[in-house]
Amino acid sequence: MNGTTNNQRPALSERMSFGFGDLAGNALFGITGAYLIYYYTNVYGISASSVALLMLLARVIDSVVDPVIGYLIDHRILFEGRVRPYLKWFSLPLGLLTFCCFLPLPLGSGGRLAWAYATYLVMGVLFSLVIVPYGLLPNVMTRNREDRLSLSTFRMMGATLATFLVGSSILPMVHLFGAGNEKLGYPLAMAVAGAIGGGLALIPFFTCRERYELEANASPVRVLLGSLFRNRAWVIVTIVLSLFYINLTAFYGLSIYYATEVLHRPQYFGGVLISMMGASKVLGVTCSPWLARHVGQKLTIVLPYILSAMGLALFAYGPNSSVYLVAIFGLICFFQGMTLPVFYAMVADSIDYGTVVTGVTASGMAYSVNSFAGKVAWAIGGSLSAAILGWGGYVPHAATQTYTARAFITFGFLGVPACVALLSALIILLYPSEAEMTRTLQPETPVEPQSI
Repeated sequence: MNGTTNNQRPALSERMSFGFGDLAGNALFGITGAYLIYYYTNVYGISASSVALLMLLARVIDSVVDPVIGYLIDHRILFEGRVRPYLKWFSLPLGLLTFCCFLPLPLGSGGRLAWAYATYLVMGVLFSLVIVPYGLLPNVMTRNREDRLSLSTFRMMGATLATFLVGSSILPMVHLFGAGNEKLGYPLAMAVAGAIGGGLALIPFFTCRERYELEANASPVRVLLGSLFRNRAWVIVTIVLSLFYINLTAFYGLSIYYATEVLHRPQYFGGVLISMMGASKVLGVTCSPWLARHVGQKLTIVLPYILSAMGLALFAYGPNSSVYLVAIFGLICFFQGMTLPVFYAMVADSIDYGTVVTGVTASGMAYSVNSFAGKVAWAIGGSLSAAILGWGGYVPHAATQTYTARAFITFGFLGVPACVALLSALIILLYPSEAEMTRTLQPETPVEPQSI
């Protein structure tokens, strides 16, 4: 970054408004993660195996867009290198396409699948055009590591609040608008959600300031990508953050199935679990800066992940009591929430770290490939959730599922997140030490840390 328009650090109001971007983004993308598999299989009549392939292929193809956006940013091809205008032009279309994913056009089986592919793919492209520039905002808003952790904290407050809203409001809206008709309820609910989400995504465009310019880089893609893979900090945090998305898709995609088929409870209990996930992660996010100051960023990921894996075991083998299950699941998500601000602070730091250690400025490419990896992980997770249903022999609307189907659903909902947590705790130990990051990323002017 070579220029600055203002040395002033982001005020509290600006940092708070920054969080609306991920409130919108996580809500819109979370809606597809939580309800789209169910909508496709049980409402729109697409087979689980077709949905599994759709989730994988559409998201992987869509993810190719992310490095293209990074290339546009690094080469200053659009908007003179600024990132906020992307939010202005693509936020509302993102809300519209989220609605279209749940629009049940009266088509044959092939037409329904084609419509699902088209809308899901375009929605993902628009999501990239919003979330990649949004993710780079901390790098142009401030160079101070404490400020970036604070911005990441407010971002994750928005994201986890979105999870709560997705779990607590979507199904009630579906039932309210549809009066028992899900083919009517889902599109009406998503029309409301898409309009609100698109509007919220615009807020950072109006409220956040780009104090630093991203340095233009005319290097070819191979040079930019080569510098990324020589950046150990970026590689490690990208891997671990991608694993987080697999965890998230397991909770989102299988919560309704786990509630109805394993716990033998109504659908709404799956929504209750998702709501608890959002509320508990908000609390975890608020505690994250405190823990990071006392034990460092790496241990703020390792310790909560180990505790969350232990909580998953308690959830799996505990009593089928509503109070117990909600409380334990809340505890699991509280621990996972503590990791989130640190992840995104690490992403911003690793981008600048790479500039120093490799001599190549690749800010746009770094964040876009990080987003690409997250989308591939989301695709793998979504495809895995759908595939687990198929492998277990899940039969939609069956009075009782087989023991094998219930076992596969349990592994997908609880076993996959446990494996992710333990693997992530090991991998993050390879990230550079706090002392090394501080030596490499000295602020230009010593300042006192701000609270969140």
